[in-house]
Amino acid sequence: MAHDDPTDPGRINTGTSFACATLAASLLAVGFFFIAWAEDRSVSEQERLQLIEMTNSFVSVFSQNRGEGAPVPATFRRLGIEHFTAANERTSSQYDTSVRMPGLPGFELGLAESDPRLTAVMSAFAANPEQSAFHESRFENDRLVGRTIVPSIASSESCVTCHNEVLRQNKYQIGDVMGTYIVERDLTDKFWKNLQNAILLFAFSLIVIWLLATRERNRNVKLIRLEARIGLEKMKSEAEAKEKFLLSHDTLTGLPNRKLFNDHLNEAFEGAQSDTLNAALIDLDGFKGVNDTMGHAAGDALLVEVAARLSKCVETEKGFVARLGGDEFAIIWEAQQGSDDPSQLAEMILKEMKAPLLFEQWEILPKCSIGIAELKKVKSELASDLLKAADAALYLAKERGKDTFQIYDKDLDNSINRQNTIAAGLRESIQDRQMRIVLQPKVCLHDGRFKGFETLSRWCLNGEEISPEEYVNIAENTGAVRDLDLSVLEEAAKFSVALEAETDEAVPIAVNLSANSFRTGPLQEEIQDILWSTGLAPNRLTVEITETAAIENWELVHKTLGHLRQIGTRTALDDFGTGYSSLAYLLRMKFDEIKIDGEFVKEIEFEYDRLQLLQHISAMSESLGMDLVIEGIETQEQANLLNFGKRLVGQGYLFSKPMELENARSYFHKAIGRQAEKARRSGLG
Repeated sequence: MAHDDPTDPGRINTGTSFACATLAASLLAVGFFFIAWAEDRSVSEQERLQLIEMTNSFVSVFSQNRGEGAPVPATFRRLGIEHFTAANERTSSQYDTSVRMPGLPGFELGLAESDPRLTAVMSAFAANPEQSAFHESRFENDRLVGRTIVPSIASSESCVTCHNEVLRQNKYQIGDVMGTYIVERDLTDKFWKNLQNAILLFAFSLIVIWLLATRERNRNVKLIRLEARIGLEKMKSEAEAKEKFLLSHDTLTGLPNRKLFNDHLNEAFEGAQSDTLNAALIDLDGFKGVNDTMGHAAGDALLVEVAARLSKCVETEKGFVARLGGDEFAIIWEAQQGSDDPSQLAEMILKEMKAPLLFEQWEILPKCSIGIAELKKVKSELASDLLKAADAALYLAKERGKDTFQIYDKDLDNSINRQNTIAAGLRESIQDRQMRIVLQPKVCLHDGRFKGFETLSRWCLNGEEISPEEYVNIAENTGAVRDLDLSVLEEAAKFSVALEAETDEAVPIAVNLSANSFRTGPLQEEIQDILWSTGLAPNRLTVEITETAAIENWELVHKTLGHLRQIGTRTALDDFGTGYSSLAYLLRMKFDEIKIDGEFVKEIEFEYDRLQLLQHISAMSESLGMDLVIEGIETQEQANLLNFGKRLVGQGYLFSKPMELENARSYFHKAIGRQAEKARRSGLG
């Protein structure tokens, strides 16, 4: 059911139009009435004056017929006036007219004026004979009376003599006012007729003006509605265009986003000649450091500036620039005729980036790594392979030290094929539990006691032992690293529980978790599920994360590790000192263990500064109630130098290389055997 819109312009203007039409018709009717009435009254006044003049003329004619100087009796004058007035009414006037001629108050000759107000007017005439005629219109006794009063002035000696004789006193002289002419007409019918005409005019005007106003209003309403509809359509179009823009463009830089870039890539790929299409991936070097040290506002300013510089670089190439996300940009362009060297664009970009960017009090020096792929070298029927080739080239450019570019070639092609082969086999191997684990022991430097195993993964593909650095990196890029970490944890937990059942001794294990493992889903719940299904006590497990993982996923890592610590799981910060080390992270994350990277141990026999640094780190960790694990110990001399605290734990080839499970089992039996023998001897001593 439709409802009237109270804000509809047609509905709002209807009342206004009617009010305006009523006001206009009222003004027109009132104006007509007053003009007509004023005109009628003026005509009536003139006629009354003419009547008085005609009456005087009658008397004058009568006097002349009687002879000059013959007196005209006042009674005869009145009879003559009445007779003349009656005859005039019958022949010419349309009004009910009466004329009377009263004398001055106290000196009347047969006719006195009873109305005190008119008596006052007569007295005023007597005092000032030069006063003009008095006109008025008044409602009296349900009639509208039009009245004119004119003084009757003694104009001849005979008139003065006659009046003085009748009054028996010498009252008047020539020029004195002896009385007044009072002419009255009934204007009631004329008044009501004018009022009736005004009402008819009002009704007629109201109808006409209302019709005209309605027509104009309808026309205006249509125009308003049309304008409103056009405005709404325009707003809708602008909103749709803005929405489309936001869906296809990066809000910070204004560049096309990944979706629009992929669409453009597919279109360009389908219509491109095999030897012209090129693609480049650009990744900023040190962007995270800008955000961490200068703030995210500086990072945003840098991204905006880089976007502008890249757009400038591809103007001559008519390239397509996009921001894929984070600090990663991409370019598609077709090589110009006579120029098949994409390195020219790369060199131009690197040169453009060298100009410093001033932001507040900071000077930022942008740097980037560039990976370029040419379709003629990729030779693929998939547009995505062109980007994969550019990504492989970008990876190599970063490996070469950053702030440089790399063009995809055959060697990189072989590398990509190898990565694809490893990626395809890795997920299948994880699902089929073909990955295996190796264990490296951790030993207390103070007394040689066994402290636990660190768990590492190993993988053999088609008879080839794949390096962990190689397949772990691929697992992180393909999203398989979470499954890899959890499978390693499950195998290590099973081994620990089984070995503890054999020996009735605790077998602590440590497992590394990748930064990417924290990014999807509730990781702590999956770890708890493994602990519950394998029967591993939470306090037997140490979860190790690198500083990079802690920094890049701070909120998730903090929440996950906090939950695991609540159930008794230990946590460790791995590779301390090689990333973004900060005491604030140690205090906020509350790690149970710090692991020093093996790089600090190298050449420690010859560099006293390194040894001193490790001593300070040991004192700090001990004051915070944390164990310190030093990796990479390969000689006894290194172990002796590092034995400066009871909570120091060593790990390295001096104690054992990573061992297969059977060797780890034998190692553990021997270790607890030695510890038991040492305890027995201590007891005997």
